[in-house]
Amino acid sequence: MAHVFRNPHITDEQIEQARSVDLLSYLQSTDPGSIRRINDNRHVLKEHDSFVMSNGRWIWNSAGIAGHGALDYLCKFKGMPFIDAVNELTDGPVPTMTTTRPMPAKVVPIKQPKQFILPKANTTNKRAIAYLMSRGISNDIIQKCIRAGSLYEGITNACVFVGKDGDTPKFAATRSTIGDKKKDVSGSDKQFSFSIQPENSDSANLAVFESPIDAMAHHGVIKATGTDWDGHRLSLSGTTSIALTSFLERHPEIDHIYLCLDNDQAGQDASNRIVKELLNDNRFTNKKVTVAPPPIGKDYGDTLQGIQQLQREISLKSNGRQSQVK
Repeated sequence: MAHVFRNPHITDEQIEQARSVDLLSYLQSTDPGSIRRINDNRHVLKEHDSFVMSNGRWIWNSAGIAGHGALDYLCKFKGMPFIDAVNELTDGPVPTMTTTRPMPAKVVPIKQPKQFILPKANTTNKRAIAYLMSRGISNDIIQKCIRAGSLYEGITNACVFVGKDGDTPKFAATRSTIGDKKKDVSGSDKQFSFSIQPENSDSANLAVFESPIDAMAHHGVIKATGTDWDGHRLSLSGTTSIALTSFLERHPEIDHIYLCLDNDQAGQDASNRIVKELLNDNRFTNKKVTVAPPPIGKDYGDTLQGIQQLQREISLKSNGRQSQVK
């Protein structure tokens, strides 16, 4: 049997090859049971659901660690020495003398991230406006979002909620106006999810919701109850915290976070998890966090409609008493 002498060093070519290995492709090849698919563009680790992979990048929210590709993952997340990580992603140390044909380098297929393209807009927003108003949302907040470029009607009869990096759209979620179908647009970057700016640009408050409609409904709840509250409103488009962490990084002035997730088991579990993540992240330990689930129904859309129904009933009773007096 031929004896092989190996060099413990690595070459620039090996390093370049290792850096090119996509993390999702690496895990799908080596440990497919460790990942869970959220949508076409986002996966999480089953044992660490704050570890999110998207568009070739990954971020471990609870630890405040981020990186690109499998090499950063092995070094930063697994704690593997750099040389060992490069060897893991290639074919090991380079042989300096051998009497056998060298084995070809191991190549892990790289899954290219999908290009993000906004859905085509309809010629009018009438259906989207009518649908949202049927959910109790005021025309004021609808028009504010339309003017901001964060809401429009798609040609498939869907509300399109847009998230931006500055003026550049990076995220979109659709909600059908004629059914229950809703989804994130392929290629969306969850770090830039849908949000609504406060009336006072100096506000340091942030309210967090699972969906764009809940964020819009919250505006109506505040107005209907006469509460003196103003702040940013952010949709997570689900329950993972990647949108929240990214928002806080871009808005260090935020000092009070209100977690307004759904009043069900999934929402409660997510709120508890996010609180722990924020408390364990040195960047955010100075933030005040308030868990504020909807007081009526499953979500703030239900709360708004419940308040409006109660107001109608009170109005009818009041009109009835006035008729009796006459």
